[in-house]
Amino acid sequence: MQQLWFLCFSLFSFGVVAQELNCAFTDLQTKDAIPNVNCWLIAGSDTLAFASSKQNGTVSFSLNTVKPDQTEFAFVSYTHPFYIGGKRKIPFFEPTDTIQLRIQLKTERVQEVREVVLKPNKPDTVFASKTYSVADFELDADGTLILLTYEKNLQKDAQLQVYKDRSTAAVLSIPERAQVLKRDFRGNIHVLTAESVFGLEAIDSNYTLVNIPKDYFFKYLVPIVDSSQTRLFYSNYNDIYPAFEYGSVDQLDSTYKTLLQIQDDLMMELYRSEYKWVDVRTKLWAKNLENQTGIDAEIYVGAAYFTQSLYYEPVYAPLFLVRDTIYIFDYPKDMLRVFLSDGTAVRTIPIFHHYQARQSGFQRNLQQDRQTGKIYAVFEQEGHCYVGLIDLQTGMITQKVKLSFRYVEKVRVHNNEVYFIYRPFESTQKKFLYKQKLPVRTEPR
Repeated sequence: MQQLWFLCFSLFSFGVVAQELNCAFTDLQTKDAIPNVNCWLIAGSDTLAFASSKQNGTVSFSLNTVKPDQTEFAFVSYTHPFYIGGKRKIPFFEPTDTIQLRIQLKTERVQEVREVVLKPNKPDTVFASKTYSVADFELDADGTLILLTYEKNLQKDAQLQVYKDRSTAAVLSIPERAQVLKRDFRGNIHVLTAESVFGLEAIDSNYTLVNIPKDYFFKYLVPIVDSSQTRLFYSNYNDIYPAFEYGSVDQLDSTYKTLLQIQDDLMMELYRSEYKWVDVRTKLWAKNLENQTGIDAEIYVGAAYFTQSLYYEPVYAPLFLVRDTIYIFDYPKDMLRVFLSDGTAVRTIPIFHHYQARQSGFQRNLQQDRQTGKIYAVFEQEGHCYVGLIDLQTGMITQKVKLSFRYVEKVRVHNNEVYFIYRPFESTQKKFLYKQKLPVRTEPR
């Protein structure tokens, strides 16, 4: 009997040593994976390990450190600012070496957003024409509108119109197939075409389009996100790679400083795993490139193949400069990171307004009002567009404004007003530009 007890004890101890604990956290309602859940492995009164869940909602612990006399009290404790925390006992008598725990969390903090209804809720018409439709637009600091318009086909008859003081100040034809308008860090407006980039230049109220080398524009202007008096803030973002970094360069002494590394861990894991599933010829191609450049073969395969799949989603983590403070919305880590303009980290604020995107309609589209410095998040629900003001002290949405029309396009915020393009459904009307006032108190930037 004594030998049998000793054998059972030995097997139990061996099982504890060999076991690994895998926890998977999901939302109770949406079934979505929950990242950044803080987990502690506790045995008796001892905390043995700490980890946070990955982007896929999983976290793993090795049970090698759990002693046999602690097993009666071993459990996992978990917390998350957006969900109700709790504890879960570890079932050591599982027949397998790996223990799988699937834990569903219930929302604890639901942001109570005050929806503001504008009265009267009919927006003002900014630009209307029986001939031209608005495809895209941008606003200068003084409120001058730069409109990309077309008659029938944007690719064939696009025009650039400068609209100032409710009248057209200039109409410029675009010699190539126009695509979109893009603003650089200085606020200058550019027209992107299939072959070239044209910059809008104004001299004594005379407007002209200047051809800019496309390579120069994307290499030297696009990476610069914003600027202060002496510093430029840039990123090496590439939409085919799930990681990038923000940095700054001091124009006085040409010193560079890295602000923050951004990475979507789950997307990176899937990105690199694509190499396992491609054929031998593709692996040889990637290995040859690795030998030539020193860049991992997995990256070449991920860029060429995984980015073309339905599972790939580019990283979204925008940077905004408000007065002398930098705000980086690190969505992969659920953090709003705050820096001074010299690159000094000030604080980090947990953010959750992007959670449950299928219910809230979060669009991964933040807009900054350059006049007031306020930052807004764009939501869409059942065709309705909402613009939510983000409190930069708490990271929460404090107010939501519902736009009057459904299925609007190209939302921009300027001087406490929302500009957007709209055409009524099944209407012969051209696409007009409208604006709707935001009843939100703001302070000058």
